[in-house]
Amino acid sequence: MDLSSLTKPLSKPPQITIVGTPGVGKSTLAALFPNPIFVQAEDGASVFDSWEEEAKPIVFPALPRSDAKTKVSTKETLVEQLRSLATQEHDFQTLVIDSVTSLHALFEHEVCEQYGVDNIGEAAGGYGKGFLVVKEMHAEVKAACDYLRNKKGMTIVFLAHAGIKKIKGRPDADEYTVYSLDMHDGSIASYVALVDGVYYLRQDEFVKGGAVDKKGQTTKFGKIVQTGDRILVTSGDGKVGYVNAKSRYPMDSEIAVPLGENPLLALIPYFNQGK
Repeated sequence: MDLSSLTKPLSKPPQITIVGTPGVGKSTLAALFPNPIFVQAEDGASVFDSWEEEAKPIVFPALPRSDAKTKVSTKETLVEQLRSLATQEHDFQTLVIDSVTSLHALFEHEVCEQYGVDNIGEAAGGYGKGFLVVKEMHAEVKAACDYLRNKKGMTIVFLAHAGIKKIKGRPDADEYTVYSLDMHDGSIASYVALVDGVYYLRQDEFVKGGAVDKKGQTTKFGKIVQTGDRILVTSGDGKVGYVNAKSRYPMDSEIAVPLGENPLLALIPYFNQGK
């Protein structure tokens, strides 16, 4: 290799995952990235019904549910949508997949259809091999998104529903629960380990009316009150339950998300020229 041909790393568009419960505002936040286009693995476009027409994002037709008899394929439809972005001229700057957790369910159904079974655990010969097939399908989606990022300069935003998982078997801690993506563990890596940021969008809330005695024991349970504000958790450090929240960009571990604003545009160097 000719060492004189080597260069310093170039700035690339971000590739991130935004996780949250249904209705918390993931799609709204994603639509505030530059000139987005949405892949619809779920019917969530109605959230934009109240937006001004010129502000609404462009969306692909919703992905179909696979049917072996009619030869309808979720994966092939998705591949065709991504291929159109890779091969045709367009001015879209952001690809949003809404959501990878709904896509996961569609992929599991497609594999069951392919092998003529009702349970993903019985597909591909059983013994959980069906999950490996689905994992590879997600890996192919991630590779296509990598191409759009590297060759087409598109920001990639994966949306995911939050789920609760139990962590056990650690020698330094008892069993405990954490937030994660609501999908099989084998498929999560594409959207956690291989992205620049995993951000959890949650409602800002506090407990009101609780009471404890002098020994610190709860004598009265309080009620959770939501302020209506949104918080983006960007790091698991010091945050109970957010073990896979992360960011390759310098930012606070919690960020306020005002209504109608996308604070990540000011915090990710690609969007702010490193300021």
